[in-house]
Amino acid sequence: MSHWRGLSLVCPRCRGELLARPPGAACRQCDAEYAEQEGVLDLVAGRRGAPGFDPHFFSTLREVEDRHFWFVGRRQVVLSALRRAVPDLASRRLFDVGCGSGGLLSFLSRSGVRVAGACDVYPESLRLVRARIDVPLVRVDEGRDPPLGPGHDLLGMFDVLEHIDDDVGALRALREALRPGGALVLTVPAHPSLYDEMDELACHRRRYRRADLRRVIDQAGLEVRLISHFMSPLVPALAVVRWAGRVARFTRERAVERREAEFRVIPGLNAAVRGVLALERIVMRLTSLPFGSSIVAVAARPDPS
Repeated sequence: MSHWRGLSLVCPRCRGELLARPPGAACRQCDAEYAEQEGVLDLVAGRRGAPGFDPHFFSTLREVEDRHFWFVGRRQVVLSALRRAVPDLASRRLFDVGCGSGGLLSFLSRSGVRVAGACDVYPESLRLVRARIDVPLVRVDEGRDPPLGPGHDLLGMFDVLEHIDDDVGALRALREALRPGGALVLTVPAHPSLYDEMDELACHRRRYRRADLRRVIDQAGLEVRLISHFMSPLVPALAVVRWAGRVARFTRERAVERREAEFRVIPGLNAAVRGVLALERIVMRLTSLPFGSSIVAVAARPDPS
């Protein structure tokens, strides 16, 4: 028997090796079976912990992420970071942990990054991803380590870590899923001082300082290859909005209105900010940035050889 669709996966119940057993997969150790439907393997054993995201927002993300400056800028930063920090990128296959609505993953695929597959907690996410890119997809449990087996050479986690209670534990689990020399690329929101009801609405547990993210990566047993802030032009405006929110004591309802407003694509403004962010990426090729509303990092599992 072989791995399901070539992916190294484990049973979410006992962490035993998972093998293909049509029409799905089964655990070699406990013999638990998991069904596949329309290319999605339902690899769940029961949710743990509080929700990490509101799936209501997936449809909105799908509508704007190919045009909105924030999503377009982030995907370009991720691609540039991969090309700079992973010299043999062309020989690796990316597995995306928490693939959301699939915009970033499909962009990376179109840009030449080979994609092994992806996973997410929410069926709403996986339906959207299935419509955008034809790769193996896995539905996983909320609050559990992703059921990844050993041997992966490239993992992605894009604005996911901040939704997880035990961030060090999550990265340790990903380290175990990487082969020696395997790499992880991730993005997170930055500056704890910007944390407000918008983060609560997004189910963020935290925002990160760069030193904090480096410490979490180090504690997980990974080595940082690249780390930098990005979205630096947004920080002054965000700081003002966050300050105004605290003074006015914005409610959750007001936060929903603000989130919907932030997702709007205003053509002239959107084009201008995309131009400024393109200039930021030129600077990032020369040096890491000391501030920005987000952080990108590439880390690797040490290779003793």
